[in-house]
Amino acid sequence: MRSEFSFTDDAGAEWSFDERAEIGGGGMGQVFTGTGEDGTAVAVKRVRLLHRAEKHERQRGREAEIVERLMRSGGDTTNLVLPLGYRFLDDDLLIVMPLADESLAKTLTRGPFGIDAGVDVVRQIALGLVQLETLKISHRDLKPGNVLRFGTTWKITDFGLSRDLAESTATYTLAGGGTLPYMAPELWDSPMSWSPKTDLYALGVLAFEVFTGRLPFNGPLERDLKRQHLHEAPPALTGVPSKIGRLVVRLLQKDPAHRHQNARAVVEVLDRYLESTRREQDPLADAAYAVERRLLEDQAAGSVAAATEERRADLRRQAVADLDDVLADAYDDLLAALPDLRIDQETRTVVMGGLRIVFETREPLHLSEHDDGRKAVLLGVVRRDAAQRAQATVYAHLSYGRVEEGRMGWTFTWPDPLEIDRQPLDAAAVLDIVRSAAEKFAARS
Repeated sequence: MRSEFSFTDDAGAEWSFDERAEIGGGGMGQVFTGTGEDGTAVAVKRVRLLHRAEKHERQRGREAEIVERLMRSGGDTTNLVLPLGYRFLDDDLLIVMPLADESLAKTLTRGPFGIDAGVDVVRQIALGLVQLETLKISHRDLKPGNVLRFGTTWKITDFGLSRDLAESTATYTLAGGGTLPYMAPELWDSPMSWSPKTDLYALGVLAFEVFTGRLPFNGPLERDLKRQHLHEAPPALTGVPSKIGRLVVRLLQKDPAHRHQNARAVVEVLDRYLESTRREQDPLADAAYAVERRLLEDQAAGSVAAATEERRADLRRQAVADLDDVLADAYDDLLAALPDLRIDQETRTVVMGGLRIVFETREPLHLSEHDDGRKAVLLGVVRRDAAQRAQATVYAHLSYGRVEEGRMGWTFTWPDPLEIDRQPLDAAAVLDIVRSAAEKFAARS
């Protein structure tokens, strides 16, 4: 039987592969080693197109469009495995790709990564998701077998389950429905609930595996995996810095609204960790990690899998989670400067001697049912917690809405009525607000 095949891709390049040199595969296709016309070693993936006959031509067109989009993307694709060429052959789609050194799945057979190496791997995978989001593509099957190493660079591959997010009527490409140990809770009862946040959940499972060498949920049966993903909290991450533990726990939240906004937010968390010169975690960081874990355990106990929450409620929960994240980072720096400071994370209160500074939130009086984030989703105020509310002093006004680059975020203004410029609320800004409050308190008559 014939085992060697040669073909010309749609751009006219010549490629060949041998069916006896299979290096991977699964329900969606097979991968073989191959060569280019100049002798370059490549990987050739053969995918069976399984749609019904009446949809066959349209499906072929959609596959070609997505492959060409990846090949011609002008943005940063450093962490994506881009096709070198493609060709339809009868009912098969042949995709030519660079040949990798090793998959993450193979690397993990030798054990978990150390902290620094693990952070690098997870960050590069998150960057790949950022690049996919830029292309309006959701991966839908992120797992170690679909992450490949080229030298020191990790890249996401196998977009066979990808959905074109720019097309509201787009079909799911190729075949399959994700890999069960990496499937987000919202997908078990609503398989069409795919979004970029389902990829973030899979990234959380993958990150747990990178740092521990094992999955958070092991089944072994499908019904066991469903129960675990929907209703059980993952095991505690031990031996990792608290900031990394908080990141993984948030990625594994049952409710999509409690996960990070997008992959860019995950990269920013990891960048802040890498920029930090203090690697030893103080009690506050451990407490913040415990708060995140308690939230996840409470959700698990209540069988939380709210994938159909209204957009408005989602944004408000996202706002609260983002505010707590900013404050958690600020608490680290506050305690480093003032070890005797008392902090109540639950009430978002900073106690400095006789001064109690409260960060509180409230909903706007009016919010359109079709709000797109241009208006404030949630408002807030930083005030002195006085015995009588009327005696409270306001130190800053907070607002959560759309900021630069189309992302949602917290901003603040000083209480001066002439101050109208909104500034980003980050850990440094929180420290400025607390310092200003202390100065005003000390200078009061």
